[in-house]
Amino acid sequence: MGWGRFSLHFIKNKEQQEVDFLLADENQPFLLIEAKLSETQPSPAFLKFQAFLEIPAVQLTNLTGGYRKLSNAEQPILVAPPWQWLPSIP
Repeated sequence: MGWGRFSLHFIKNKEQQEVDFLLADENQPFLLIEAKLSETQPSPAFLKFQAFLEIPAVQLTNLTGGYRKLSNAEQPILVAPPWQWLPSIP
C-alpha cells in the first residue's frame, strides 16, 4: 500500500540462537515475530534479541486461548494465535 519501506529479516547469532522474523521500516527494526506450533512461553533467544533491540515482539502459536500479554525489560510481548493477530495488521 506504499506506507513505508518495509523489509523482512531472519536473525541468528554465533551461538546459533535465532528468531523467525524481524520487521524493519527504513532499516530500523520495529517488531520481532516468532512462530511456534504449540509453545506459549517465549524462548530465551527470543527474549535476548528483544531486550537487545528494545522493540515489541509477537509469538504466534497454534494453540487457542486468545491473547496473552507479557513483558521483557519493559518491552511488550504478545502471545496469540495467528488467526487472531494477523487480521489486526493494517
